[in-house]
Amino acid sequence: MAAVVKKKTKKTLPICKYGSKCYRKNSQHLESYSHPDKAEENEIKTVSTEKNVKKTITTIERYFESSKKKHDLSDSDAEVDAKSSKTKKLKPESPSCSTDVESLESDVKAAQHSEVNVGHKSEDTVSPELDDPCPSSPEDVKDNIKRKFLVDMPDDFYSFWEFCKSLNPKDPTRALANTLKLCLVGPFDILHNKHKGVTKNKHGRRPNYLIHYRYMYDPPEFQTVITTTEETKLHFGYYRDDPQEAPVFVGSNSPRESSKEKISLCGENLFAAVYNHATKNLKTTSGEKKKQLEKLIKSLEQEAARLDLPLAGSTKRMKDRQKKVVCATFHGAGIVVPVDANDVGYRPVPETPANLRAMLKRIVESKTQAEKDKSLDDLQEIITYVQFANDECDYGEGLELGLDLFSYGSPLLHPQIASLLPLAYQLLNRTEFSKIIEAHLQCRRAVNECVDELAL
Repeated sequence: MAAVVKKKTKKTLPICKYGSKCYRKNSQHLESYSHPDKAEENEIKTVSTEKNVKKTITTIERYFESSKKKHDLSDSDAEVDAKSSKTKKLKPESPSCSTDVESLESDVKAAQHSEVNVGHKSEDTVSPELDDPCPSSPEDVKDNIKRKFLVDMPDDFYSFWEFCKSLNPKDPTRALANTLKLCLVGPFDILHNKHKGVTKNKHGRRPNYLIHYRYMYDPPEFQTVITTTEETKLHFGYYRDDPQEAPVFVGSNSPRESSKEKISLCGENLFAAVYNHATKNLKTTSGEKKKQLEKLIKSLEQEAARLDLPLAGSTKRMKDRQKKVVCATFHGAGIVVPVDANDVGYRPVPETPANLRAMLKRIVESKTQAEKDKSLDDLQEIITYVQFANDECDYGEGLELGLDLFSYGSPLLHPQIASLLPLAYQLLNRTEFSKIIEAHLQCRRAVNECVDELAL
């Protein structure tokens, strides 16, 4: 051990936490850290690992923006905020790291301690830790939807509702049922007043809108608004990278197809998504139904033109967003996180997607506990790297790994997801997504099902 200390003194550089496995090529990083060989690393590892893991959490800062939006800071809160402003950033222009670490650390520990229960709770015992699991209903419909689903709906959402009302005034939610076998759901149920008078649903509890029409493979970024009545369980939804921002595209998912976790890009708005779906169906339709479909397509074209909405499956705005994607993720839509001029904000998961899938397959399909434990140890090593990445403000790695585990779809991975995603969203100041994933993990349904929280 003395020899190792001597070598460190000679280099006068702190030892990189990744050691010989470090894959960072940033010149600033290489100049700031030494990288011992494998033999030295084994000697150092026993003394440094526990210290480094503890440091991971204790150096993280947190945004206070979300709390400011809910209420004015109290005197004590103001004192904390004043202190945090002095130590706001660990690196120049890096994503902000918060000093309110104790609450984050306790959240992670609580998620890790729930390993036995999370993912196995019945729908009757769902009780996500929210300020108000069943929010009140403001008169303003936009505020009402925001309070219940934690995100704003874009203008084309309300325009599409008016369009469907013109097709079927009595029940706009079924305006596309005859032609495309599609129904408007989720936030559209609020416009349809389906929530009024529902104090207890068929599950015997108050509605939880965070899981209302949320399918098994819908990540927090995806909000379902249209679903099919067919067995494919095809559904369309808005996809947004940040809960405080407008959706970046409308996507679709078919959980009963072979690529069950995949999110397909369908257009920039709902008119585009339905138009492209209808155009595709037209090729396999004939007779009277084809005439009805052609009439619907023409109506969509006219209304989109009037509203100046693009109907293309891919637009400049969508392509611009794609340039910001830092990794593809298992679901294919990719993630966007803030990355500064020093390349701080994201580092890739230190496994190829193929190797990670193989690792998860071994965990889920292992025949003995020994085999399962071995593969879980391999996964835990990657999670430790995520903790190191969080320590250096590369929050994107935890988001990538958490979403990949979520997309794999096994309840056996829910404890690891619960330790990764809520924290990643909080560090990225995407607290609304953190609440959504926590609620979803407690009530994640089978592949061909979703939760209708307003069913009586």
